[in-house]
Amino acid sequence: MSIPSFKKCNILIVCIFMYFFTATGFTQHQNSSIQTDAITFEKSLKNKSYDDLLNDFYANKELDSAKAATIIGYLKRHFLNSNDENEVAESYLTIATWQEKNDSLKLAMVNLDIAIAKATKLDNKNLLYQSYNKKASYFFKTGDNGKALDNFFVALAIAKQTNNLNRQLVTSNNIILINIQVDDNLGAIAAFLDNLKIIESFNDETLNETKLQIYFGLVKAHINLFNYEDATLYCNLGLELSEQINAIDFQGYFRVFLGEIASNRGRYKEAHELFNKAEELVAKAGGDKVLDIFLKLYFGKTYALENKHQEAIDEFLKCEQLLEANNTDFLSIQELYVNLAKSYLALENIKESTKYFEKANDIDVKNDKKRAILNSRITQEALRNLKGQIDALQKKSKRTKYIYAIGITFLFFVIIGLILYYKKQQHKNKVRFTTLMSQLEEKRRQEKKPPAIQEATSKKTEDIEESLHTETNIEPIEIDSKDAEILEKLIEFEEKEQFLSNESTLIEVAKKIQTNTTYLSKVINTHKEKSFTAYITDLRVDYAIERLSHDRKFRSFTIGAIAQEIGFKRSESFSKAFKVKTGLYPSYFIKEVERQ
Repeated sequence: MSIPSFKKCNILIVCIFMYFFTATGFTQHQNSSIQTDAITFEKSLKNKSYDDLLNDFYANKELDSAKAATIIGYLKRHFLNSNDENEVAESYLTIATWQEKNDSLKLAMVNLDIAIAKATKLDNKNLLYQSYNKKASYFFKTGDNGKALDNFFVALAIAKQTNNLNRQLVTSNNIILINIQVDDNLGAIAAFLDNLKIIESFNDETLNETKLQIYFGLVKAHINLFNYEDATLYCNLGLELSEQINAIDFQGYFRVFLGEIASNRGRYKEAHELFNKAEELVAKAGGDKVLDIFLKLYFGKTYALENKHQEAIDEFLKCEQLLEANNTDFLSIQELYVNLAKSYLALENIKESTKYFEKANDIDVKNDKKRAILNSRITQEALRNLKGQIDALQKKSKRTKYIYAIGITFLFFVIIGLILYYKKQQHKNKVRFTTLMSQLEEKRRQEKKPPAIQEATSKKTEDIEESLHTETNIEPIEIDSKDAEILEKLIEFEEKEQFLSNESTLIEVAKKIQTNTTYLSKVINTHKEKSFTAYITDLRVDYAIERLSHDRKFRSFTIGAIAQEIGFKRSESFSKAFKVKTGLYPSYFIKEVERQ
């Protein structure tokens, strides 16, 4: 090595040494500065009142976790042994809030129970309400709707005792959200609208967050019923209000809902943009484990609709991992496994498809049981409230025995009325079933008759027209040659059972019969006297009735599997369509066919 190169090497070593020395010194200075700031902040807490400490905690909980953690540590050291038992109880409640935020749900529940025990002893209704409501919310987030209901009912009773309207509405809305979980979407919509009327009658801005909660529930219920117009309306109202009051978490939720609607309507690019924006908002709001789970599900469903099945599977598997990591279970998450099975099937991976189909089937059975238990729990609470009202009247009245007798008599007649109503419904269902089976037999006999000799080609239009009208005095609708051609193609469409495809949309059917959507819709409205959607739905339900009546293997499928088989995306939409057309639920029809 030459002398110049040796000098260069020495200079390089010295430079490297100086860099590390300087960097280390800077890092130590930076860490020292952070520690100094933390110590300074903790010292400043000594000069604050207890209420100011709590206000600081909730202000920093999402924005500055280091400060929030410092406050929690300070509460543990200085207030868990306070002489003021109310401060002790509220400290446990605040610590539980922080633990839940940091995924220590079991510890949070333990501290909430301590807070409840102390608040009960103190008869502190404010702390009791907060503790029971938080406990219920934590159970709801993990999908344990039964325990959530129990705690929400207690919280609601406390809110009523203290005449706190906002708390009554908030807790009532949470209970209604569980109604949506058990598929009582119409009942949930009616209840939410009642609560919305109450809020609007007060014109009180402090109720804005409660109003957002109602918009949230209305959107979800309308999406479940495929009422996308109403869902979009409430979504936009919710988004406008959440931006007005800077409720970032709700902004994220409403964009997710708009993305779901866009995806279901085939606007996939728009859906992805909305989901991505929702992710940004959720991160900005400090994260939301529940929404993160459903975002993965919605991303996956959208990819599946775009026939990007590997991308869909990737998102679905992330969703499954989040469910397992957070020990979370939702009744509505069953569709995750159905979609995984379908995407794997599309990639011809039979092993994985079968695995997730069986998992979806098992969950379907469990969910039916859970829904039955929850429905029973809700009914029991309604009866308990009724009895509570009677007891309240009993205490206030001087004619105690008389009113008590009226109450018992009322309950007796209510029970008798319910029994009679149940019997009447049973009888109606049997009559409907018998009529339906008779109609089915008559249809089969007609189909077995030898076909009439066909008239000349020039008479085809008349034959189609005659088949579209009953033997009434209604004037037959004139059919031009173009309409007749479309109607003939629709007959072929029906005979080939192409309506069973879940891709039998107005656009796709119009392509198959070589016409445009506007004209096809007009022909069906005019000659079938129903909308295109009702036309396809009726064909599918008629097919289901016929096949269920003679195919024992088909009857052994779950309702969800039957729905998928005949083109419905959701078991709920199939059950609803079946009930509208026949007056019976498919489960009842299957049970009665099996008995024959």
